[in-house]
Amino acid sequence: MDAKRLDLSDSILRQIVNDHFSTRDSGEESYRIVQASLEPFSLCPEGFLADHYALKVTIARNGQTEELSFFAKSLPTENPMLRSYLEEIGSFRKESSVLQRIVGSIQRYCRWRTVAPRVHFAREEKLLVMNNLKSDGYSVIKRESGLLELEFVQQALETLANLHAGSIVLEEKQGKRLPELFPAVLNENAWVQTSTSTRVKDVANVIKLYTELVKISDHWQGARKQAILERLAPLIRKIYTYVEPSHEFRNCLNHGDLWCNNIMFKCDGQGRPTGCAMVDYQLSRYVPPAYDINLLLYLTTSRQLRDESLPALLEHYYKCFVETLERNQLNASEIYSHETFLRCCEHYRLAGLIHSTIISGEVTLPSRFLAEIFSDLQSTACFMPDKKVWVCVKAFQADERYRNHLLELLDELFLYV
Repeated sequence: MDAKRLDLSDSILRQIVNDHFSTRDSGEESYRIVQASLEPFSLCPEGFLADHYALKVTIARNGQTEELSFFAKSLPTENPMLRSYLEEIGSFRKESSVLQRIVGSIQRYCRWRTVAPRVHFAREEKLLVMNNLKSDGYSVIKRESGLLELEFVQQALETLANLHAGSIVLEEKQGKRLPELFPAVLNENAWVQTSTSTRVKDVANVIKLYTELVKISDHWQGARKQAILERLAPLIRKIYTYVEPSHEFRNCLNHGDLWCNNIMFKCDGQGRPTGCAMVDYQLSRYVPPAYDINLLLYLTTSRQLRDESLPALLEHYYKCFVETLERNQLNASEIYSHETFLRCCEHYRLAGLIHSTIISGEVTLPSRFLAEIFSDLQSTACFMPDKKVWVCVKAFQADERYRNHLLELLDELFLYV
């Protein structure tokens, strides 16, 4: 596939390669671009909100040829409905700005850990070209359940701690909060209530999905089932109260979309994680760190793991958070005392639970049902179109692992009913 499919001219390719070499501390590079090509990034779609490609650039230098690999995300070329949806929510514009302007600045305050890919080139409304984390030894940990083991969750929390603390360091160094430093960049684009937004219909369809699942399941009975059906919609819509910046707790950059495909790990020879980076910052927001923490835990761990390890996981995060602040000469207790941190985590527990429930119907679908969704343009036209609701219902009826995972989340969610 020719690189010109994404309008990557020779001068843009040279800009990408130059930026790649600038991160390698290798000095001025003399090279010639031999060829460039695109190929699908993987056999299966890596996400729902973009087309993904591996950009392969062959260069000649010092009498030898070398192939460089980059990761390219573009607005969908073959699904105009999804393309229109992504333009409406501004996902490419947000991710480009967050990665280049905010995360790029944050990374200097936690140089010891890669928290995100580096953007080599951006065409804000439709294209991003980044370093290929796979080439640097990172990969998504594929589990049919979509859940992670304890040591992977610990690594993910370390990266979150560096990201969150680094954004606070940036604010302290600049003397301004992120919304002042980067106006409009972190405006909410996931859970919005604008009457004309497709996302409002998405949430309505999520409510339709879980209403249907409660109705067809014998997991709840009688008056309990009726109470759940009556209170499910207002409970889900509480998400809107959590996505605005807090007036009580210190806010920071949040990733905002922490399901397993957006978390990449570097592992040693025995398969143990030694590093973690987050990708897909297209739904980031400015809220307290506990929003991300709870979202990660509810999206990637079982209830059993949380019951057994939640206090230890929160302590692990807080230790890394404090270390990052202190390595940048900030007093962590003045920003988040231990008591305030735990209170914040408790306050945002419901936010993480609601958010994870909203998207788990989609992101934990078994592969055979994902294939059905990706084979139909209307099913991928937005986050939760009508057709996808019924695919999720069918999966709930047919797949025991999927059904049990959703029931486990719903049991915790309905404790608030």
